Amino acid sequence: MISAENIGHSISLEPKDAIAYLQGKGAQVTGDWTEWLDGQHARSFTVANVAKLDVLHDIQASMVKALKNGQTLEQWKTGLIPDLERKGWWMTDVKLKAKDGSLTPLIKGLTPSRLKTIYATNMQNAYMAGRYSQMMEEAVQRPWWQYVAILDNRTRPAHRAMNGRIFKYDDPGWQAFYPPCGYRCRCRVRNYSQADIERRKLPVSSTDGKLNQVQVPVKEHLNATVTRYTDTNLPGGKFQPDPGFSNNPAQTVWQPRLEAADVQLSRRYVDTAIQGPAFERFVAGKADGVFPVAVLQGADQAALQTEVSVAYLSSVTLKKQLERHPELTLSDYREIPNIVDQGEVYLDANEYTLIYMQPGSKLAYRLVLKSTKARDELFVQSLAKVNLEKVRRNLDNKAGRLR
Repeated sequence: MISAENIGHSISLEPKDAIAYLQGKGAQVTGDWTEWLDGQHARSFTVANVAKLDVLHDIQASMVKALKNGQTLEQWKTGLIPDLERKGWWMTDVKLKAKDGSLTPLIKGLTPSRLKTIYATNMQNAYMAGRYSQMMEEAVQRPWWQYVAILDNRTRPAHRAMNGRIFKYDDPGWQAFYPPCGYRCRCRVRNYSQADIERRKLPVSSTDGKLNQVQVPVKEHLNATVTRYTDTNLPGGKFQPDPGFSNNPAQTVWQPRLEAADVQLSRRYVDTAIQGPAFERFVAGKADGVFPVAVLQGADQAALQTEVSVAYLSSVTLKKQLERHPELTLSDYREIPNIVDQGEVYLDANEYTLIYMQPGSKLAYRLVLKSTKARDELFVQSLAKVNLEKVRRNLDNKAGRLR
């Protein structure tokens, strides 16, 4: 059974992916937990109403250590509480009775019950993010994923109803209800091959046409948007994660080792990722590094004499792009996979460069991809809207057209 006390030992998973997920979050001070109802927990680490950044760093570092060392809740608390006491952020569960009869903490701080929730929530998020990463790497061989609930007297009825439901790994439902689906949710996911499904005669489902965005109340004068899965074959007829959990945190931050993946899987991933919120943040300058934006056709790889197929856009190039071409919008950058797939292709062999021109109106996209000299990496060098016929004539004079 997965619980706050033994979660570090209960999930069969090498922790490296879980550790990378938790380490990759930037600490951010927030107020009430309702400030983060749209999946921000996937990208940043916070504890509601903890207003000191150094305390957040201490808690985050302690969680990473607990993952690395497989610490139980009690072991984690023993290491963390002295730091909280020293910085004035530790208190017992003593509460003060107000005139209206409600109970409130005497002072602002972290209590044993809150630490239990922090531990369980962050451990489950990290382990499930790591599990998601592993399952995506195996998606070609094991494409069917099954929702698994812990069936005991603490299981929520809606989570119990989802137990055993099987969906394809790229079913959009997993964007909404890949566990955890609420605080202290203990659900998980297992994967199957096509042969497993056929041999065991396991029924499979699809959320196609069955997902809707709905508003649910969080507290007075505040609603949250969650994704509801409606299916008459589901006990209760519907399932929806709790507010703040209607997203897949691992999918928000995960990127596969694309060059090691099947080409079609790489294409599906890039096509999905570039339309998602992670790419929107990247183009907005809220993330550094590189982002996969296209998968080359085999003929284009051959022309560049490279075995790599995935082209990346770097944050450094993007910054220059935004200065030189402020007219380009997010939707323009989201056209890159289509430009690579459908555009006219010119090779400048001296520069290890492919130039793509997308036919269409008078103004067309000109995309330049460049290989490193070692021909082991591909990057976007520039994207611009240009006069199609004028640039086409110039290209015909100095670069060989491939298609």
